Amino acid sequence: MTLYCDKGIVLRSYKLGESDRIIVLMTEQHGKVRAVAKGIRKTKSKIGARLEPMSHVEVQLYKGRELDTVSQVVLVDSSARLHNNLDKLTQGMSMLEAVDHIAEDREPSPHLYRMLQGALNALMEQESPVMLASFYWKLLAAEGVSPQVHLCVGCGATNDLVAFDIFQGGVQCRSCRTGVSISPSAIDLLQQVLGGQLNVALAQPESPASFELSQLATQAMEHHIERRLRSVAMFSPRH
Repeated sequence: MTLYCDKGIVLRSYKLGESDRIIVLMTEQHGKVRAVAKGIRKTKSKIGARLEPMSHVEVQLYKGRELDTVSQVVLVDSSARLHNNLDKLTQGMSMLEAVDHIAEDREPSPHLYRMLQGALNALMEQESPVMLASFYWKLLAAEGVSPQVHLCVGCGATNDLVAFDIFQGGVQCRSCRTGVSISPSAIDLLQQVLGGQLNVALAQPESPASFELSQLATQAMEHHIERRLRSVAMFSPRH
């Protein structure tokens, strides 16, 4: 069997047999990888704690036909700081879930790995009511489905933008409106997130606009992946 090494972030895991687990990793060079961690559920396993969701690891893997096999694991960064904060923990799990749905098995996507790593690090280091929403919007942009946020998607108008239509892919003026209402403040936030002013958006205090942005981001992500996000049921932005 071919042996290879890579860095990765644990997206999730599930039981296999009596003592094994299948670990799903978003790796830097090999895309999304599913690998068997043998004996990980035994009490004496040394690598079990290193393969918790959100953990950043260096792994050595044996390549298999469908499932690879974990040989060695070195912890690069633990997610312990997120486990002490329920809101941050749930936001982190929501990020993992979105990447899990978007990433293709064994399809190299270094940008997804870097985006997820950067978002989890930012989540550990700072508080922001639009952290998760910003990640969703940036992830959609990276997938080539960034919404139109400066011009009406119907007629190209720049004034009197009052709605957002997920199916049409952006903001709408009053004359073209078919989507849900969106405030000027929420449009400003969305323009900051997607227009190179992410740090400005993340620094904004909690507000009705941040709630709007979060709700729209979840709807847009679910529309793109064509399913409900399970983690959304646990995470509800305050307003």
